[in-house]
Amino acid sequence: MNKIKGLFLALTSALFISGILVTNTLAAGPHEGVACLGCHSVHFAVDDKAFAVKNTTMINPINGESLDGLVAAKCLGCHETQELGGAGIRPIHLHTTHPIGIIPNPRVADVPDNLLKEGKLDCISCHEPHPSNPNFMYLRVDTGSYGENLQKFCVTCHSAKADMKLIGVESVDSLELFSAMDQQAGAKNFRRDEVVTNNPSVEYIKPLGVIPANDILPNYLKKPAWVNEPEFNPLVQ
Repeated sequence: MNKIKGLFLALTSALFISGILVTNTLAAGPHEGVACLGCHSVHFAVDDKAFAVKNTTMINPINGESLDGLVAAKCLGCHETQELGGAGIRPIHLHTTHPIGIIPNPRVADVPDNLLKEGKLDCISCHEPHPSNPNFMYLRVDTGSYGENLQKFCVTCHSAKADMKLIGVESVDSLELFSAMDQQAGAKNFRRDEVVTNNPSVEYIKPLGVIPANDILPNYLKKPAWVNEPEFNPLVQ
């Protein structure tokens, strides 16, 4: 009986520890498995920053404008339904999502300029999607392995609405936000007013347009037709 009880306890402990390890491994998100070529294409970019995916169908429901120029257009190349221009991978639906592509109202949110892209809210205002980010769902702020202290992230911009003592934040100036966008500084936490969220695009990269069957497969598996037609130059108007 003692042997059986001991075996049961050992098995239970092993499963519990495995569960913790798996949960923590997936806590940040699944981009580790997608790797670099899931989002970027070295030779067949469809948008700036050598992006391999772009949503050219979805319209921003808050203002009726195109997502062009926003990082969101790249994110929704995967994270929107296929009917709305994405790849159907964990679609988020903009009409039920925190607004993006707008200039924030200072009476609603205190958003540092460095968290905005060209003065507007974007996906990267809240998320740092690179695999070096260890935070839950690639949020810029560490909210715990399961996101159990999500309020700590929300106070980055909405501090007047939160009980700062309850969530263990002395002030917004004490918050640390993760970024991997400064190669010289490295991937790490920065002060709220010092974090870098985006860098200017290299001007010489000229996107070639949408490649059919937009998905997260490496683009070398989906060569556009003109690759086999050397006399056709897609960059010539």
